Amino acid sequence: MVEPRTGFTELRASLETICAHARELRIASRARRHHLSATRREIVEVLDRARVTHEAASQLIASLRTEVVRQTAPEPSSAVLTALAILGRDESELEELADDLIAAFKAASAMGDEEGQRLLAVALKLIGRHLAMQVGPKAAGVVMN
Repeated sequence: MVEPRTGFTELRASLETICAHARELRIASRARRHHLSATRREIVEVLDRARVTHEAASQLIASLRTEVVRQTAPEPSSAVLTALAILGRDESELEELADDLIAAFKAASAMGDEEGQRLLAVALKLIGRHLAMQVGPKAAGVVMN
């Protein structure tokens, strides 16, 4: 059996290699700490900007809500006229539009589309109110007390 013998020069070379590797690890560790510190500063800056943006958005939303509350709700007839204007139509096409909405309501009913039915019912109700206001209660045959 042969016993391994390590000489002083071999140990010294091994120790120098280990020390060199340790120095490399320390340098890499410092670089990583520096990088992590820079990343942390960037994250803090991003969070600060996000907070400022959130506060500005919250203030804007609050001011918009306040403005909406100040405005009076439009009359049903003006809502209908506004919707017609958005569609690029005028009041003369209202009867045709009402017929289309009734057909769509019936189709939604046949398909069991409750959400579509509700939406179309609201639209038809608004148009009905508008027409009733235009015609007046006497011409529409409504008895008013």
